Amino acid sequence: MSNIYVTEPATYGKVILKTTVGEIEIELWSKETPKACRNFVQLCMEGYYDDTSFHRLVRGFIVQGGDPTGTGEGGESIYGQPFKTEIHSRLSFNRRGLVGMACL
Repeated sequence: MSNIYVTEPATYGKVILKTTVGEIEIELWSKETPKACRNFVQLCMEGYYDDTSFHRLVRGFIVQGGDPTGTGEGGESIYGQPFKTEIHSRLSFNRRGLVGMACL
């Protein structure tokens, strides 16, 4: 019997990121992080991320992208100001393939 339990909540919604090397499927925790998900989906629909690059890569740790300036210093939210970080006890970024968003 396995000692591994799924503690993450179910996802609701999905976004397909099309890159020059293939597609990345992003599932959304829209119940747990509604503001971040709404912000991300709206920006996607407006083409905000079109032609942006992954500007930072730390092998074995993190890749960052989505900044239209390509520096990691830019970005904006649909709310016109930073929004509160949506922390949820069942969401922990402790395995490969998880995606987070800075609250700009």
